[in-house]
Amino acid sequence: MPPKAGKTGKKKKKSKEELEEERRQAEEAARLAEEERLRAEEAERQRLAELERQRLELLGQFLAAERARLDAQLAELDPLLRQFEHERVRSRNEALEAAEWERFLRCVRVPAPRQRVEVTEFLLRMNESVRDEDSRNIDEAFRACEDCRTMILETRQALLDARYRVVGPAGPDEEATRKVRATPVDWTIELESDLRALFNIINARIDRFTATVLHHCDEYANERNEIQLGHVAGTFKWGVWVNTAKNPRLKVVEMPQLGVTLDIPKQIALANVALRVQHRSGPASDEFFWRCGNQWMAVGGVLVVDLLSLPPGAKKVRGWTLRQVTALASNVQRVPYPIPPAGADPLTWQSEEEPPPMGVTAPLPPDVVLLQDPLQVAWWDEPHQIWNVDGISNVAYDPATNYVSFHTTHLAPLALVMSRTRLLPYKRWNVRPTGGRNGNSAAVTLDCGLDESVVIEVSIKTATLSSPTWPQLQSLLGVAMPPLDLLQALSDRGLHLLPEDRDAVAAGVTAKERSTEEAMCKDLALLGGVFLIASSRWNQTAAPDEALARLSEVVDWEEGGRTLPQHVARIFDKEKEDGERRVLAVMRRGVKGVAFCDALDKREEYPRLPGTESVEAVKACGETIFGEVHASVLALLRGQFAVPGNAESPLALRLAASSESLELARTTSPLFTATLAQTMMALRLFSFS
Repeated sequence: MPPKAGKTGKKKKKSKEELEEERRQAEEAARLAEEERLRAEEAERQRLAELERQRLELLGQFLAAERARLDAQLAELDPLLRQFEHERVRSRNEALEAAEWERFLRCVRVPAPRQRVEVTEFLLRMNESVRDEDSRNIDEAFRACEDCRTMILETRQALLDARYRVVGPAGPDEEATRKVRATPVDWTIELESDLRALFNIINARIDRFTATVLHHCDEYANERNEIQLGHVAGTFKWGVWVNTAKNPRLKVVEMPQLGVTLDIPKQIALANVALRVQHRSGPASDEFFWRCGNQWMAVGGVLVVDLLSLPPGAKKVRGWTLRQVTALASNVQRVPYPIPPAGADPLTWQSEEEPPPMGVTAPLPPDVVLLQDPLQVAWWDEPHQIWNVDGISNVAYDPATNYVSFHTTHLAPLALVMSRTRLLPYKRWNVRPTGGRNGNSAAVTLDCGLDESVVIEVSIKTATLSSPTWPQLQSLLGVAMPPLDLLQALSDRGLHLLPEDRDAVAAGVTAKERSTEEAMCKDLALLGGVFLIASSRWNQTAAPDEALARLSEVVDWEEGGRTLPQHVARIFDKEKEDGERRVLAVMRRGVKGVAFCDALDKREEYPRLPGTESVEAVKACGETIFGEVHASVLALLRGQFAVPGNAESPLALRLAASSESLELARTTSPLFTATLAQTMMALRLFSFS
């Protein structure tokens, strides 16, 4: 029998001293590791600090040299720019005086927007007349509305001018410059407040007049005891129908004076209500444009349909007519639709079912362009401050009669709407001289995805629409007017080309900083009579404080200059980098100045300029022509660069313009360049392309 295997002995337990020694060794190792880590971190920190010191030192030297270069260029350009600004200020003051005199000769009944004291007095007087007057004189009521509308048109144009005025540096005539610049920073706020006040006065005036008519509605009944009134005064159309019969078989209410037909639901046919319709057309009829929170804008006017409560009926007793005077005698009370049941609170009651829609057929102005496809009608949602398309159906347009019809479950301000960004972003744009050598005119061409490009001819102080040649725009074609007036007239007709920052998200773009965009427009406008200018596909890729464009010098004036649309398209499509018709890319770098870059459209990737984030990047900034900032395109195009060894390089020679073209740019009319800059800025070419 083999012996039993011995049992494995237990591991000897470490003593207290051994455990303590192990702990001490572990702590010592951890301490040494931590010291090593801290030494490494400190060394790295010192290395980075030294690199940052070097970077800041190099950057300081680079910026100092850049500042000195820009100051020298500005000093050289200052006499020319001051002369330009002096002529612009003088011309603007003459235009203001001429406008005031022309306004005086027309005997305009209302104050001008700049007459702040008179405007305040006018608004107070109109508000008091609304409260104190109970006349049923239709002509007098709508004459007051037309006076307010005249002020609205002038205020709207003053607001547009304040937003898009392009003013350069102060010229030698400081007093004249101060007169033009006298507009306070918050004047646009005052103008917006005036617009709201004027629209409120119009609405209050019509409400007061309507309440007085309804209070005496029995006096307007015909031999069949039907009560229906209509009135047309300029751009205002007003009608009211009083439901006296409460006939359930009544299906249609026609208002021939307004050209409006309503297919009314049975609920309205049986209700003790009045139906009021207002059709406001023409310029500035959309009072909600400035405060709309979504992308819609009204086109062709606004149709306001209201259900109104009827005041107690009159009683005839022994030859006397007795009328109970209530709050409805001086103001209207709107009835919500669907109509709440008896005893329900109209402010809180909500129907559980979708109400039957009302059919509406109304005319459109003949000069409205319908670009929204499919057509869309919306109602004004006051609580949310938007044009709302919910509850609108069966929208149809009859081109033979120019009538639009639709069904709506909401009785409120209604309008045919179009997206403000329907034509945005611009697919491409270009500016080409049209006046020949020493000319002072240029054509701005916009590709908005329409069957015809939008072409605006800009000259000294005026702009003229050349295309599209649609019938709706015949009254504008070939008519010279201030550029802002032309763009506003196009917007009123449905061709909206006055984008704002609030449109950027809906258009899918990032708006450029205003200072950058304005500086770029003013700079490129100096070349508008000598160079071809075109959009850049990389403009939106650049930062918000950068704006890009492409240039091509016109050098063959003896042969008429290749400035026709087909020439422009061919030159910028080929993008030759050498030769007479070479294409250059320029970038506005914030308010500092303008630089060349290599961002031609044919590049597969956006060639970013060197930054200043590292020592190597700062060194690169001083070693390349691309990105070197100059005070103006007039200085940039001379081809005199500070980069060592590059002054006479092939690249520098290729980028430089001829002295003849630069001299032509210097002698271009400052009034033309100011008009072109204002047109480009109003179109927001760099934010929306």
